[in-house]
Amino acid sequence: MTDVANIDLPYVEKNKSRHKTMRYYLRIDGKRICRLPDDINSEEFAVAYWKARKAAQPIVERIGEAKPISVVVKQGTFRWLCMEYMRSKGFTSLDVTTQTRRRNIIEAMWIEPLSDTDARPFSEIPLPKMAISHIEVLRDRKKAVPFAADERLKVLRQVFDTKREGEAITPNIARAVEPFNQHSDGHETATPAELEKFIEHHGVESKAVLYLSIQMYTGLRVSDLSVIGPQHRRGNELRLRLFKNRNRTPVDLIVPIHPILEGVLARHKVTALTYLVTEFGKPFSIKGLGNRISDWWRQAGMGHLTSHSVRKGLATDVAHNEATDSMMEAMFGWKDGKTSKIYTRNAERARLSRQTVAKIQWDGIGTRLLAIDEDSSSEGVAECGSGL
Repeated sequence: MTDVANIDLPYVEKNKSRHKTMRYYLRIDGKRICRLPDDINSEEFAVAYWKARKAAQPIVERIGEAKPISVVVKQGTFRWLCMEYMRSKGFTSLDVTTQTRRRNIIEAMWIEPLSDTDARPFSEIPLPKMAISHIEVLRDRKKAVPFAADERLKVLRQVFDTKREGEAITPNIARAVEPFNQHSDGHETATPAELEKFIEHHGVESKAVLYLSIQMYTGLRVSDLSVIGPQHRRGNELRLRLFKNRNRTPVDLIVPIHPILEGVLARHKVTALTYLVTEFGKPFSIKGLGNRISDWWRQAGMGHLTSHSVRKGLATDVAHNEATDSMMEAMFGWKDGKTSKIYTRNAERARLSRQTVAKIQWDGIGTRLLAIDEDSSSEGVAECGSGL
């Protein structure tokens, strides 16, 4: 067999297995067509690849052959600005998962038409022609899901902030557009009753309740729940560097272990470097654990809740039990008071409202609302009796 070099073949997807071996697939138009031989540099691979490509030619013709980015992107257009952003340090320094999510949002906006009567895509609009009204259109197309609308606006603000050689490429018109929910992250807040239902469904000895226990008493995100384990324990504390923003503005967190969490952890034998493991005894990936947690909530009949719902529930609980902004920032790893104030402000309003109601006096005349006029009462009874 003669070895050949297959370099930069289009439509080849690489996928590393859990055994660290590389697998190859032919992937066209977002779909896997077939698996290819494991040795990409072999003649066998080349033969299989071109045979599969020939069979998939109708799909290729339908979507069009991939073109170099320099041919596709016109300088000075909205798409060109987005590409400049995705080459910037502000984008490349983000976590890979955040980059992927943000790129998906951007690419979805590219293919949308300018309006119901103008089928031209947003990608081709020249920057000088792009107005605040265009940003509002992109935002409002997600108004049925306000969190998604606000996330889209957040990404647009980042895109229009892009600079070249320290100078702004174009005015940031996205900052002139108001979000729908400035203080909402789109996730519902888990209540004590819902947590109780989850525990009853899965049972206190289950892996699902082990997950819930850790999150209820630490407030960690899924990205941190997937790695937290005995190696992070120092006496009666858990110490770790948070996954989010670890490459830009790292946060080192110290969370004392609550006695109830201590009791739950003692019931579960530790067999790996993480408390939460798969059926094969291996640590979860972030996405794998997130999917499993979603499954656990659906199985308990509460598919509307997520892992973040528990985090919000914990923040609500401690705020209503008079935790301060500084206390919450220390536990949740927040760097400013914006997020903590969402919870402490609501809790403070509830406390002040209760205290205010207790001070209502009306110079004592309110008791007249409960007083019984004996003469009127007897007359009312007589009238009722006479009507029988």
